Amino acid sequence: MAFADTLEFLVLAAFWAFTIWRFATPQPPRGRAMRLVALLVALSFTFNRREISFATDRLLHVADVSVPLKNLATAAASAAMVHLTGLMPGPVADRPRLRRWAYALLAAAGVTMVVLFLLVPRSPARGDFVAEHAGTPPVTAYGVLTQFGLFVGLACCLALFHPAAGRAERGPMRVGLRLLTAGALVGLLFILNRVAFQVSNALGSDVMNGPGAESLSRVILAAMLLLFAAGAALPALGGLRRWLAHYLALQRLRPLWAASVAAVPHVVLGDPPSPLADRLTIRGVDLRLYRRIIEIRDAQWELGQAQQAPPEADTSLVEQARALLRAGNVVATPDLAPVRPPGHNDPPSASKHAP
Repeated sequence: MAFADTLEFLVLAAFWAFTIWRFATPQPPRGRAMRLVALLVALSFTFNRREISFATDRLLHVADVSVPLKNLATAAASAAMVHLTGLMPGPVADRPRLRRWAYALLAAAGVTMVVLFLLVPRSPARGDFVAEHAGTPPVTAYGVLTQFGLFVGLACCLALFHPAAGRAERGPMRVGLRLLTAGALVGLLFILNRVAFQVSNALGSDVMNGPGAESLSRVILAAMLLLFAAGAALPALGGLRRWLAHYLALQRLRPLWAASVAAVPHVVLGDPPSPLADRLTIRGVDLRLYRRIIEIRDAQWELGQAQQAPPEADTSLVEQARALLRAGNVVATPDLAPVRPPGHNDPPSASKHAP
Protein backbone atom coordinates (compact mmCIF):
# COMPACT_ATOMS: atom_id res chain seq x y z
CA MET A 1 0.00 0.00 0.00
CA ALA A 2 1.35 3.44 -0.94
CA PHE A 3 2.18 6.01 1.72
CA ALA A 4 -0.68 8.26 0.55
CA ASP A 5 -3.17 5.40 0.90
CA THR A 6 -1.91 4.52 4.39
CA LEU A 7 -2.14 8.13 5.49
CA GLU A 8 -5.65 8.48 4.07
CA PHE A 9 -6.90 5.38 5.89
CA LEU A 10 -5.35 6.65 9.13
CA VAL A 11 -7.06 10.02 8.71
CA LEU A 12 -10.41 8.41 7.89
CA ALA A 13 -10.26 6.23 11.01
CA ALA A 14 -9.27 9.20 13.19
CA PHE A 15 -11.98 11.47 11.83
CA TRP A 16 -14.77 8.92 12.09
CA ALA A 17 -13.69 7.95 15.62
CA PHE A 18 -13.72 11.60 16.67
CA THR A 19 -17.07 12.22 14.95
CA ILE A 20 -18.75 9.20 16.55
CA TRP A 21 -17.43 10.19 19.97
CA ARG A 22 -18.76 13.75 19.57
CA PHE A 23 -22.21 12.44 18.60
CA ALA A 24 -22.21 9.91 21.46
CA THR A 25 -21.67 12.56 24.14
CA PRO A 26 -23.89 15.56 25.01
CA GLN A 27 -22.57 18.79 23.52
CA PRO A 28 -23.22 22.50 24.08
CA PRO A 29 -24.16 24.63 21.04
CA ARG A 30 -20.50 25.15 20.14
CA GLY A 31 -19.82 21.44 20.44
CA ARG A 32 -22.81 20.61 18.24
CA ALA A 33 -21.52 22.96 15.56
CA MET A 34 -18.07 21.39 15.80
CA ARG A 35 -19.38 17.85 15.50
CA LEU A 36 -21.40 18.87 12.44
CA VAL A 37 -18.18 20.19 10.88
CA ALA A 38 -16.42 16.93 11.74
CA LEU A 39 -19.24 14.84 10.21
CA LEU A 40 -19.29 16.82 6.96
CA VAL A 41 -15.52 16.75 6.61
CA ALA A 42 -15.47 13.01 7.31
CA LEU A 43 -18.15 12.45 4.64
CA SER A 44 -16.28 14.62 2.15
CA PHE A 45 -13.00 12.81 2.69
CA THR A 46 -14.75 9.42 2.57
CA PHE A 47 -16.22 10.22 -0.84
CA ASN A 48 -12.78 11.39 -1.90
CA ARG A 49 -11.45 7.82 -1.66
CA ARG A 50 -11.29 6.43 -5.18
CA GLU A 51 -12.81 3.06 -4.29
CA ILE A 52 -15.72 4.62 -2.41
CA SER A 53 -16.17 7.27 -5.09
CA PHE A 54 -16.43 4.70 -7.88
CA ALA A 55 -18.77 2.50 -5.81
CA THR A 56 -21.02 5.50 -5.12
CA ASP A 57 -21.21 6.34 -8.83
CA ARG A 58 -22.17 2.78 -9.69
CA LEU A 59 -24.70 2.55 -6.87
CA LEU A 60 -26.49 5.77 -7.84
CA HIS A 61 -26.07 5.16 -11.60
CA VAL A 62 -24.83 8.73 -12.11
CA ALA A 63 -21.36 9.19 -13.54
CA ASP A 64 -19.03 11.14 -11.21
CA VAL A 65 -21.85 11.99 -8.79
CA SER A 66 -19.42 11.49 -5.89
CA VAL A 67 -17.50 14.62 -6.97
CA PRO A 68 -20.29 17.14 -6.23
CA LEU A 69 -21.27 15.14 -3.15
CA LYS A 70 -17.85 15.57 -1.55
CA ASN A 71 -17.51 19.18 -2.71
CA LEU A 72 -20.95 20.18 -1.44
CA ALA A 73 -20.15 18.49 1.87
CA THR A 74 -17.00 20.62 2.06
CA ALA A 75 -18.99 23.78 1.34
CA ALA A 76 -21.52 22.80 4.03
CA ALA A 77 -18.66 22.22 6.49
CA SER A 78 -17.39 25.71 5.69
CA ALA A 79 -20.87 27.12 6.35
CA ALA A 80 -20.88 25.30 9.69
CA MET A 81 -17.50 26.86 10.47
CA VAL A 82 -18.97 30.29 9.71
CA HIS A 83 -21.77 29.50 12.15
CA LEU A 84 -19.21 28.42 14.75
CA THR A 85 -17.39 31.73 14.44
CA GLY A 86 -20.63 33.46 15.41
CA LEU A 87 -20.81 31.40 18.61
CA MET A 88 -17.25 32.01 19.76
CA PRO A 89 -15.57 35.35 20.54
CA GLY A 90 -13.41 36.59 17.72
CA PRO A 91 -13.20 39.05 14.82
CA VAL A 92 -16.00 37.33 12.87
CA ALA A 93 -18.44 37.10 15.78
CA ASP A 94 -18.83 40.89 15.85
CA ARG A 95 -19.54 41.11 12.12
CA PRO A 96 -22.93 39.49 11.37
CA ARG A 97 -23.00 41.09 7.91
CA LEU A 98 -19.73 39.34 7.03
CA ARG A 99 -21.20 36.01 8.10
CA ARG A 100 -24.31 36.62 5.99
CA TRP A 101 -22.13 37.37 2.97
CA ALA A 102 -20.18 34.18 3.59
CA TYR A 103 -23.40 32.14 3.72
CA ALA A 104 -24.63 33.74 0.49
CA LEU A 105 -21.35 33.17 -1.36
CA LEU A 106 -21.17 29.55 -0.25
CA ALA A 107 -24.77 28.95 -1.33
CA ALA A 108 -24.11 30.59 -4.71
CA ALA A 109 -20.95 28.52 -5.15
CA GLY A 110 -22.86 25.34 -4.36
CA VAL A 111 -25.64 26.09 -6.86
CA THR A 112 -23.12 27.02 -9.55
CA MET A 113 -21.17 23.79 -8.97
CA VAL A 114 -24.34 21.76 -9.45
CA VAL A 115 -25.09 23.60 -12.72
CA LEU A 116 -21.54 23.10 -13.98
CA PHE A 117 -21.68 19.42 -13.03
CA LEU A 118 -24.76 18.98 -15.21
CA LEU A 119 -23.11 20.81 -18.14
CA VAL A 120 -19.72 19.06 -18.13
CA PRO A 121 -19.48 15.81 -20.16
CA ARG A 122 -18.82 12.82 -17.92
CA SER A 123 -18.04 9.14 -18.33
CA PRO A 124 -18.53 6.17 -15.96
CA ALA A 125 -14.80 5.41 -15.96
CA ARG A 126 -12.83 5.33 -12.71
CA GLY A 127 -11.41 8.79 -13.31
CA ASP A 128 -13.59 11.83 -12.60
CA PHE A 129 -14.41 14.75 -14.87
CA VAL A 130 -12.12 17.11 -12.95
CA ALA A 131 -9.09 15.09 -14.11
CA GLU A 132 -10.48 14.00 -17.48
CA HIS A 133 -11.42 17.52 -18.63
CA ALA A 134 -8.93 19.58 -16.65
CA GLY A 135 -8.18 22.91 -18.29
CA THR A 136 -11.57 23.34 -19.97
CA PRO A 137 -13.43 26.50 -18.89
CA PRO A 138 -16.34 24.73 -17.09
CA VAL A 139 -14.03 22.39 -15.16
CA THR A 140 -11.61 25.21 -14.33
CA ALA A 141 -14.51 27.26 -12.97
CA TYR A 142 -15.76 24.23 -11.06
CA GLY A 143 -12.33 23.67 -9.51
CA VAL A 144 -11.97 27.31 -8.49
CA LEU A 145 -15.42 27.29 -6.85
CA THR A 146 -14.53 24.09 -4.99
CA GLN A 147 -11.39 25.65 -3.57
CA PHE A 148 -13.28 28.82 -2.70
CA GLY A 149 -15.66 26.81 -0.53
CA LEU A 150 -12.71 25.23 1.25
CA PHE A 151 -10.97 28.60 1.60
CA VAL A 152 -13.91 30.10 3.53
CA GLY A 153 -13.77 27.29 6.08
CA LEU A 154 -10.00 27.54 6.45
CA ALA A 155 -10.18 31.30 6.89
CA CYS A 156 -12.67 30.78 9.71
CA CYS A 157 -10.30 28.24 11.27
CA LEU A 158 -7.44 30.73 11.24
CA ALA A 159 -9.66 33.51 12.63
CA LEU A 160 -10.77 31.27 15.51
CA PHE A 161 -7.88 29.03 16.41
CA HIS A 162 -4.80 31.23 15.98
CA PRO A 163 -5.89 33.96 18.45
CA ALA A 164 -7.31 31.33 20.83
CA ALA A 165 -3.98 29.47 20.87
CA GLY A 166 -2.25 32.64 22.04
CA ARG A 167 -4.74 33.07 24.91
CA ALA A 168 -4.88 29.43 26.01
CA GLU A 169 -2.89 28.13 28.95
CA ARG A 170 -0.13 25.62 28.44
CA GLY A 171 -1.35 22.09 28.00
CA PRO A 172 -3.47 20.02 25.62
CA MET A 173 -5.75 22.95 24.79
CA ARG A 174 -2.95 25.18 23.52
CA VAL A 175 -1.27 22.33 21.62
CA GLY A 176 -4.59 21.33 20.07
CA LEU A 177 -5.35 24.87 18.94
CA ARG A 178 -1.90 25.17 17.40
CA LEU A 179 -2.40 21.90 15.54
CA LEU A 180 -5.72 23.22 14.23
CA THR A 181 -3.98 26.40 13.08
CA ALA A 182 -1.28 24.33 11.38
CA GLY A 183 -3.98 22.27 9.69
CA ALA A 184 -5.53 25.44 8.28
CA LEU A 185 -2.16 26.58 6.94
CA VAL A 186 -1.53 23.21 5.30
CA GLY A 187 -5.03 23.48 3.84
CA LEU A 188 -4.05 26.76 2.17
CA LEU A 189 -1.14 24.90 0.56
CA PHE A 190 -3.60 22.31 -0.70
CA ILE A 191 -5.77 25.04 -2.22
CA LEU A 192 -2.75 26.53 -3.99
CA ASN A 193 -1.84 23.08 -5.29
CA ARG A 194 -5.30 22.42 -6.74
CA VAL A 195 -5.63 25.90 -8.25
CA ALA A 196 -2.19 25.50 -9.82
CA PHE A 197 -3.34 22.18 -11.27
CA GLN A 198 -6.34 23.77 -12.95
CA VAL A 199 -4.45 26.87 -14.12
CA SER A 200 -1.55 24.85 -15.54
CA ASN A 201 -3.94 22.66 -17.50
CA ALA A 202 -5.83 25.73 -18.71
CA LEU A 203 -2.50 27.05 -20.03
CA GLY A 204 -1.83 23.79 -21.85
CA SER A 205 0.79 22.37 -19.47
CA ASP A 206 0.68 18.86 -18.04
CA VAL A 207 3.46 19.36 -15.48
CA MET A 208 1.05 18.62 -12.59
CA ASN A 209 -0.72 15.68 -14.21
CA GLY A 210 1.75 12.95 -13.31
CA PRO A 211 1.40 10.36 -10.52
CA GLY A 212 3.96 12.18 -8.37
CA ALA A 213 1.96 15.40 -8.40
CA GLU A 214 -1.24 13.48 -7.65
CA SER A 215 0.37 11.68 -4.70
CA LEU A 216 1.67 15.02 -3.38
CA SER A 217 -1.82 16.50 -3.53
CA ARG A 218 -3.27 13.53 -1.65
CA VAL A 219 -0.56 13.68 1.02
CA ILE A 220 -1.15 17.40 1.58
CA LEU A 221 -4.90 16.84 1.92
CA ALA A 222 -4.42 13.91 4.31
CA ALA A 223 -1.88 15.87 6.37
CA MET A 224 -4.33 18.76 6.69
CA LEU A 225 -7.12 16.51 7.92
CA LEU A 226 -4.80 14.58 10.23
CA LEU A 227 -3.74 17.83 11.89
CA PHE A 228 -7.39 18.80 12.26
CA ALA A 229 -8.28 15.42 13.80
CA ALA A 230 -5.36 15.51 16.23
CA GLY A 231 -5.95 19.15 17.13
CA ALA A 232 -9.64 18.56 17.81
CA ALA A 233 -8.96 15.41 19.85
CA LEU A 234 -6.27 16.84 22.13
CA PRO A 235 -8.50 19.34 24.02
CA ALA A 236 -11.05 16.56 24.40
CA LEU A 237 -8.50 14.49 26.33
CA GLY A 238 -8.94 16.82 29.30
CA GLY A 239 -12.65 16.08 29.30
CA LEU A 240 -11.92 12.37 28.94
CA ARG A 241 -9.61 12.41 31.94
CA ARG A 242 -12.22 14.29 33.97
CA TRP A 243 -14.90 11.79 32.93
CA LEU A 244 -12.68 8.86 33.92
CA ALA A 245 -11.92 10.39 37.33
CA HIS A 246 -15.63 10.98 37.99
CA TYR A 247 -16.55 7.48 36.81
CA LEU A 248 -13.98 5.88 39.14
CA ALA A 249 -15.18 8.05 42.03
CA LEU A 250 -18.76 6.99 41.27
CA GLN A 251 -17.79 3.32 41.49
CA ARG A 252 -15.71 3.81 44.66
CA LEU A 253 -18.71 5.46 46.32
CA ARG A 254 -21.08 2.61 45.47
CA PRO A 255 -20.44 0.44 48.60
CA LEU A 256 -20.84 3.46 50.84
CA TRP A 257 -23.95 4.57 48.95
CA ALA A 258 -25.46 1.05 49.10
CA ALA A 259 -24.97 0.90 52.87
CA SER A 260 -26.52 4.34 53.25
CA VAL A 261 -29.65 3.71 51.20
CA ALA A 262 -30.15 0.31 52.82
CA ALA A 263 -30.66 2.15 56.09
CA VAL A 264 -32.47 5.19 54.68
CA PRO A 265 -34.12 4.14 51.38
CA HIS A 266 -36.23 7.25 50.96
CA VAL A 267 -33.19 9.47 50.23
CA VAL A 268 -32.72 7.84 46.81
CA LEU A 269 -33.89 9.98 43.88
CA GLY A 270 -35.62 7.57 41.53
CA ASP A 271 -35.07 3.84 41.14
CA PRO A 272 -31.56 2.78 42.22
CA PRO A 273 -29.56 1.22 39.37
CA SER A 274 -28.32 -2.35 39.56
CA PRO A 275 -24.57 -2.84 40.02
CA LEU A 276 -24.21 -4.00 36.41
CA ALA A 277 -26.21 -1.10 34.97
CA ASP A 278 -24.29 1.32 37.15
CA ARG A 279 -20.99 0.09 35.71
CA LEU A 280 -22.13 -0.11 32.09
CA THR A 281 -23.90 3.26 31.89
CA ILE A 282 -21.31 5.76 30.67
CA ARG A 283 -23.53 8.80 30.14
CA GLY A 284 -24.49 11.36 32.77
CA VAL A 285 -21.58 10.47 35.06
CA ASP A 286 -21.27 14.01 36.47
CA LEU A 287 -24.96 14.18 37.42
CA ARG A 288 -24.97 10.66 38.86
CA LEU A 289 -21.89 11.39 40.97
CA TYR A 290 -23.46 14.60 42.26
CA ARG A 291 -26.70 12.81 43.16
CA ARG A 292 -24.83 9.97 44.83
CA ILE A 293 -22.90 12.35 47.08
CA ILE A 294 -26.09 14.21 48.01
CA GLU A 295 -27.89 10.94 48.80
CA ILE A 296 -24.98 9.78 50.98
CA ARG A 297 -24.95 13.06 52.89
CA ASP A 298 -28.73 13.01 53.28
CA ALA A 299 -28.46 9.47 54.64
CA GLN A 300 -25.73 10.51 57.05
CA TRP A 301 -27.89 13.34 58.32
CA GLU A 302 -30.85 10.97 58.77
CA LEU A 303 -28.66 8.47 60.60
CA GLY A 304 -27.36 11.19 62.87
CA GLN A 305 -30.92 12.20 63.69
CA ALA A 306 -31.76 8.55 64.39
CA GLN A 307 -29.25 8.55 67.26
CA GLN A 308 -31.75 10.61 69.26
CA ALA A 309 -34.60 8.14 68.63
CA PRO A 310 -36.21 6.42 71.68
CA PRO A 311 -34.66 3.15 72.86
CA GLU A 312 -37.50 1.04 71.49
CA ALA A 313 -36.56 2.03 67.92
CA ASP A 314 -34.81 -0.57 65.82
CA THR A 315 -31.28 0.84 65.72
CA SER A 316 -29.26 -2.26 64.77
CA LEU A 317 -29.33 -1.51 61.04
CA VAL A 318 -28.68 2.17 61.71
CA GLU A 319 -25.60 1.43 63.80
CA GLN A 320 -24.30 -1.03 61.22
CA ALA A 321 -24.70 1.54 58.43
CA ARG A 322 -23.05 4.24 60.54
CA ALA A 323 -20.04 1.97 61.07
CA LEU A 324 -19.82 1.36 57.33
CA LEU A 325 -20.07 5.06 56.65
CA ARG A 326 -17.19 5.88 58.99
CA ALA A 327 -15.05 3.02 57.66
CA GLY A 328 -15.61 3.56 53.94
CA ASN A 329 -16.22 7.30 53.51
CA VAL A 330 -14.18 8.67 50.58
CA VAL A 331 -15.71 12.14 50.42
CA ALA A 332 -15.59 15.06 52.80
CA THR A 333 -18.69 14.62 55.01
CA PRO A 334 -19.68 15.82 58.49
CA ASP A 335 -18.46 13.64 61.38
CA LEU A 336 -21.25 11.53 62.87
CA ALA A 337 -20.68 12.55 66.49
CA PRO A 338 -23.23 11.97 69.28
CA VAL A 339 -24.39 15.57 68.88
CA ARG A 340 -26.93 16.53 66.28
CA PRO A 341 -25.16 16.70 62.88
CA PRO A 342 -26.07 19.62 60.64
CA GLY A 343 -27.93 19.18 57.38
CA HIS A 344 -25.90 19.08 54.19
CA ASN A 345 -27.20 22.53 53.27
CA ASP A 346 -26.06 24.17 56.53
CA PRO A 347 -23.12 26.62 56.30
CA PRO A 348 -19.72 25.32 57.45
CA SER A 349 -19.91 27.35 60.68
CA ALA A 350 -23.07 25.51 61.67
CA SER A 351 -21.22 22.18 61.81
CA LYS A 352 -18.82 23.59 64.41
CA HIS A 353 -21.35 25.31 66.69
CA ALA A 354 -24.31 22.96 66.50
CA PRO A 355 -26.13 22.77 69.86
